[in-house]
Amino acid sequence: MQKTYIVERDGYHISGELYLPDDAKGRYPIVIMAHGFGGSREGTRPYAELLVREGIGCYIFDFCGGGLLSKSDGKMTDMSVLTESDDIQAVIENIRKAPFADRKNIFLMGESQGGVASTIAASKAPKEIRAMVLLYPAYVLFDDAKNKYPHKDMIEDISMVFGLPVGRKYYEDAFSLDISDCMKKYDRNVLILHGNIDQVVPMSYSLDARKKFPAAKIIQITDAGHVFYGKEVVKAGKEMISFIQENMD
Repeated sequence: MQKTYIVERDGYHISGELYLPDDAKGRYPIVIMAHGFGGSREGTRPYAELLVREGIGCYIFDFCGGGLLSKSDGKMTDMSVLTESDDIQAVIENIRKAPFADRKNIFLMGESQGGVASTIAASKAPKEIRAMVLLYPAYVLFDDAKNKYPHKDMIEDISMVFGLPVGRKYYEDAFSLDISDCMKKYDRNVLILHGNIDQVVPMSYSLDARKKFPAAKIIQITDAGHVFYGKEVVKAGKEMISFIQENMD
């Protein structure tokens, strides 16, 4: 079963879709899936389709201002990893109260910048998130920000990232955050899936993250770059399913 599902956050409407097993009776584990920078929920849809066949519910959504094709409210120039984390927290609070959700088995999945936002959200509510899956999480963005703007007072009102416009808030929030501290606060199991030829987010960032999370492991996806396609999605999906099933309460 698949249906449109809207969540509100501070007056903004977060547009998403809920995937539940066809029998749709009772409560199900739910994986909240966060897309990458400039993208939309279409990036996470293939994983939702794989997981729901295994009896695992999923919620895919567009971040507010998350990309040019986002169906949620908001502008890209108002978006940052902290606004995206706020979106995820609003979704967590909504889903946990929903009649279809097994509140003991709420999981996060985030790809690229969505993985960073998921890390922040998990650090703020570690007891509410059973475990977390991160696909090529873009922890490099903090170094990228400091390399682009060595001093905070150099940040421009509008700048371009991968050809897309972001506002001052995008960089100011990146400067304000200690992502290592967020990692240390989330002490439940984390699975990181990362392509070994990723040119956008080097594998070294995930290897470093594994040391900072109290309980993380990495699986490398051979010959995969940044973003998985075809057989890589199937491989990552299988690893995700096994991990979620192993971590259910």
